[in-house]
Amino acid sequence: MIFNTEQLSLQPAKTPHGFLQQLLTKGKVFPFTKANDTIALSLARETIPSKIKETEGNEKPSFWTEESLDSESLSGWSQLYFLVVGLAKVVLMFFLPVAYMLILLFLVFGSGGWREGLENWSVIFYTVTIYFTLPCLLIWGHYKLVCKGYYSLAPFLKSKRVYSLNRQTGMVTLYKRGNKVRFTHPFIEFDCVLMSAPSPQGHLNYNLMLVHRYQPYSVGVSISNLIGTNERVVEYQRLWNMIQRYMDVSQPMPDLLVLEEARAKDPVTAAHDQQTGRDPRYWRDMSDETYKKTLAEIAEKQKTSPATGPKINIFADS
Repeated sequence: MIFNTEQLSLQPAKTPHGFLQQLLTKGKVFPFTKANDTIALSLARETIPSKIKETEGNEKPSFWTEESLDSESLSGWSQLYFLVVGLAKVVLMFFLPVAYMLILLFLVFGSGGWREGLENWSVIFYTVTIYFTLPCLLIWGHYKLVCKGYYSLAPFLKSKRVYSLNRQTGMVTLYKRGNKVRFTHPFIEFDCVLMSAPSPQGHLNYNLMLVHRYQPYSVGVSISNLIGTNERVVEYQRLWNMIQRYMDVSQPMPDLLVLEEARAKDPVTAAHDQQTGRDPRYWRDMSDETYKKTLAEIAEKQKTSPATGPKINIFADS
C-alpha cells in the first residue's frame, strides 16, 4: 500500500495487546504529519562529498535509493574479519617498528661482540618477520584489495538484512536470521515511538522504533540506528519527519547528499527539482569544507523552525 498523504487510506483505531506490546509502545509517540523540509543533521554529517565522489558509478547500490532505505549489519564472520584487520594494522604501525628498532639497538650496542650479536638477533629477526610481519602484511593487503572492489576474495563478508522501508510499495519489512522476512506491513500501520532508558553513566539513551499498531509482535523496527542513541529529542523528531517525507510519494524525497544521485530517478522528486531549478549536483560538487559550513547554516535556521510539519489524522472516525 503506497503511502500518499494526499490520498490517505484511513486506519481503524488501535486495539489493546499483551504485555510485550505494551512495553514496545511505552514511550513518546510521534504523530503522522505532512512532512516539511527539515533534516536530521546528525545523519547528514555521516558522509561528505569527497566520499560520495569516490563511490559514484559503483555497481554496489547505496543503502538509501529512490526505491528503498535498507539497513544491514555485519555477520559474525565479518565482525571477526574486521577485528583481525584492526589488530594487524595496530601491530604493523606500532609494535613491529618498535620491535625492529630494539633488535637493531641490541645488535649494535649489545655485549658479546658484533658476530655473536648478529647470530643471536638474526634468529629473533627471522622469527618476528615470519610469524608477525608477513601474516600482518598479508591480512592488510587482502583488506586493501577488498576495499578496491575485489569482493570475490572475501566471500565470507556477508551482511545481514535488518529492515527495509520501500518508497515505491509503501511497505516496511523486518528481517530475521538468514535474511528471512519476519514481517512486512504498510508504513501507515506503524506507530513511531521514541523510547528512552538510562545508561550506566546516568545519561538517557534513545531508541526510535516503528511498532506495528495491529499485530502483537514482540519486536519493532529500530530506525534510530541511522543517527545513534545519544541525540536530542528534536533530532529524532527530524528523523521521523525525513522518514515520512521519504515514504510519502506525494512529496519529493528529503534533500540529502546520500540521496542526491537518486533524485533524478524518482518521478515526483525529478519533477520538483526541474520546477524549482535545483542543481542536480548541488551537494556533490561542494568541497568538504563548504558542505560542513552549509550544514552549520542549516542547523542555525532549523533552531527556529518546527521539527515536523502539521499533524494529520490517519484514523477513521470511530
